[in-house]
Amino acid sequence: MTIDRQTPALKKLPLTSLLLLFVTYTTFGWLLYGWTENRQIWLLAAIGLTILGVVVTYPSRSVSFGFGGFFKTDTRALILMILASVVSVALLTWLQFFVDAIVLGTAGLLVSLDLKVRRWSKPLTLFVIVGWQLLGMSTGLGLHYLYLHPVQNLPVYFYSDYWLKFIDGIYPNFYNRLKL
Repeated sequence: MTIDRQTPALKKLPLTSLLLLFVTYTTFGWLLYGWTENRQIWLLAAIGLTILGVVVTYPSRSVSFGFGGFFKTDTRALILMILASVVSVALLTWLQFFVDAIVLGTAGLLVSLDLKVRRWSKPLTLFVIVGWQLLGMSTGLGLHYLYLHPVQNLPVYFYSDYWLKFIDGIYPNFYNRLKL
């Protein structure tokens, strides 16, 4: 009879791929702040990252289709060629956008594959991937903000004495207990 030892949860995490995912999305957040300071676009980017996490975690079978059925008639072949030319022009026109999207997707796919090899459930994998994506993006946004607006220009609620005075206003004896 063999006893299966429980391995620590930290050893089950693919730290290298998670670090790569975090750095990739931190870079994306940094670039996103440089592109726009509009918070509605940041929210749309976060929603897009969540959708990308779902696509990476739950890949559809419809992604792997064959082109053989499209070439049965000349009309279908013509439509496919016209569609392929439009897509290739769009790809070449917005090449940087497509390269960024592919890098973001492959970083998430790497974590998804690592967690699949470690036999994690799909909902937990989705939670980890989306969590790391959003954490990385918000870290990049925050770091770019701190780069452009150094610490001396931060709003007043970032300083500890603001919170001590705020708590002292609510609970007057709190600040006196800290002086002990």
